[in-house]
Amino acid sequence: MGAQAQVRKCAIDTKTLVAEEIANGASSIDMLAKMAPGFDRAVFEKAGITFGAQAGQIVTMRVPVDALPLLESNKQVLQYSISHKIAQQECDRTRVDTRTDSVQNGFGLEWATDTTFTGENVYIGITDWGFDYTHPNYNHMTRENFRLDMAWDHFRLAGPAPDGFDYGTLISGHGPLFAAQGDTSNLYGYGTHGTHVAGICAGRGYQGKNIGQAPNARLLFCSFGLGEKEWMDGVAWMRQVAQDSSRRLVVNSSWGMYSFSTIDGTSLLSQAINAWANAGTVFVTSGGNNGRETIPFHISHTFRNDTVDTLRTVVVRASQIYNISEAGQVLIMWGEEGEDFTAGFRIWKNDSTFWYSPMYSTASGDTAIYDTLDCDDQRVAYRIMIEHSNIYNNRPHIQLDVRKTLMETHLYITATSGTVHAWNLADKENHAGNEGCTFGVAQHPGFTGGDARYGVSEPACAAKCIAVAAHTADHLNTNNELVLGSLADFSSAGPLINGVMKPEISAPGVNVISSISAWTDDSYTPSMVQSVLGQRYFWAKMSGTSMSGPAVTGIVALLLQANPQLSVDQVRDVLFSTARNDEKTGPLVARDSMDFRWGWGKADALRAVNKALSLVSINQVENLRTPLKVYPNPASSTVTVKTLCGEQQTLKVYTIDGRLVLQTPVNQEVTLNLDGWSRGVYILRVGSRSEKLIVR
Repeated sequence: MGAQAQVRKCAIDTKTLVAEEIANGASSIDMLAKMAPGFDRAVFEKAGITFGAQAGQIVTMRVPVDALPLLESNKQVLQYSISHKIAQQECDRTRVDTRTDSVQNGFGLEWATDTTFTGENVYIGITDWGFDYTHPNYNHMTRENFRLDMAWDHFRLAGPAPDGFDYGTLISGHGPLFAAQGDTSNLYGYGTHGTHVAGICAGRGYQGKNIGQAPNARLLFCSFGLGEKEWMDGVAWMRQVAQDSSRRLVVNSSWGMYSFSTIDGTSLLSQAINAWANAGTVFVTSGGNNGRETIPFHISHTFRNDTVDTLRTVVVRASQIYNISEAGQVLIMWGEEGEDFTAGFRIWKNDSTFWYSPMYSTASGDTAIYDTLDCDDQRVAYRIMIEHSNIYNNRPHIQLDVRKTLMETHLYITATSGTVHAWNLADKENHAGNEGCTFGVAQHPGFTGGDARYGVSEPACAAKCIAVAAHTADHLNTNNELVLGSLADFSSAGPLINGVMKPEISAPGVNVISSISAWTDDSYTPSMVQSVLGQRYFWAKMSGTSMSGPAVTGIVALLLQANPQLSVDQVRDVLFSTARNDEKTGPLVARDSMDFRWGWGKADALRAVNKALSLVSINQVENLRTPLKVYPNPASSTVTVKTLCGEQQTLKVYTIDGRLVLQTPVNQEVTLNLDGWSRGVYILRVGSRSEKLIVR
């Protein structure tokens, strides 16, 4: 018998990026790992490895360079991945569009007519940057609206860190938060993105304007350190805080990356999200802003022996589209399981001058190659990472990073069979950002242009993560006519490359007004100003799925207040099955069919809260003391009794002097025929709740 092949524990990007970090002088590497059940931590801690978050079998760890071989040799480590880095170092219309204003005011609630829902007793955890800890939208300095409980800033070095972690600074309580003012400057400077997101989720607004979705929810902020490990650590901290206070938690992530592993829901990060979701944490993520048909950043081709066997396309540079300085382009390619492909590129100067790289095949096995292409007096550097079969999804994979050149770059892909997908992404000088760039044809015969599909990235591609598209809010025009909201042109389309439909639901994300950090160095045009004790605070418009995501996060907080026992699967079902469809979305829910741009349609908080209330248990009803709904009352022919309970109970009807006249089982509602009933007053009782009925 031949020797058994060694099981691979990591993908080629981990091997490559670890080697690059070591070459750059790193003494330790942040990692994610899938561990055997019940693994012995002490074995790894003796080697200097420190652990952070754990989600099911997925853990985060910081590994000293000299301890890296232990990940390969120890059988308790099943798989591991470098912690991929993001980089090296209008609210009122939203509430109306999503029917959240009705929920907050108790209008149209079938099951709880005397109840309003504003997110009370629910935690919203926001993983972002650019937080103002003092903004009166959620944290008034006079304590009138003090709902930010804690903030963990990974970039603030003074400490102390939260229990169980060894980096960043935890800031807790009204006084310390106001003294800190906001998170520290990081790769994005003193931003405001997180402050805007927080206001959409849970802002109280000002003078009755620009109120957020869940204005009584409690808040946790985490300015996370731009990587998967740091994000997971932040979520683990939030989960512990919520657990200690017996509150449900929904986590908002208005960010995403295509270079984070597999972007089809199979990565270690996706597995961690799914494990935490199964344990009760709800995750909501923006679907992405690469949906513009004018910037077709995705391309795919199905290769067959009897048709075109080479895909040729122009790689348009980021600076030709955006006002940014790029370091180059990142070209990500994924094939089908068992179907190898080859890829290469050429630099084109004019019709007679061009230079070709070699064609690299996924059949050659896992490798990383660094090379250059000499083009006249310019040397174009590139790195290519190649996989025959990725360890998470078994697909062949190539990532080609081409350094900046002012000459035109052309991508070539060839295969004999199977479908290959590719994405063209900007590699900015700070290596941050997610801007998709065009695959075009220019003046080249036989070249193929791209499309704007397959645009949802990590972490939104996780199965249990709610991925949110963006649309313009429904509104009245100058003639007082209702204008239905259209899909935002930037909203990323699905599906994933494995056919899974994402995004799953849509919310307003165009010109949304929300809070702006008082400390930001970002530019903006104020829409509203509030002065508090000499400090001026601002609101302004921003657009993106970064704005539609928190709109859904706030709705989830309303659902969890209405029914804290909902599982994550139930939250998803409630949101999706109650989505609002109109002429813009098409009849999606009625057809039981998702759209690759809209998902199930427009989020509808009123319908969703009503459905969540219909699922409450007998014990919840007793604890909430929600009254029975009896109508019509007085009644003459029939009467309907609604119980606010999804479980079977017993309805008992008594005369005013206590004589039992009827006993019948009831779930959510029952209609009684009053033929033969004497006129008078009756007492209807379900459990310990009772209501009077007048029969005429």
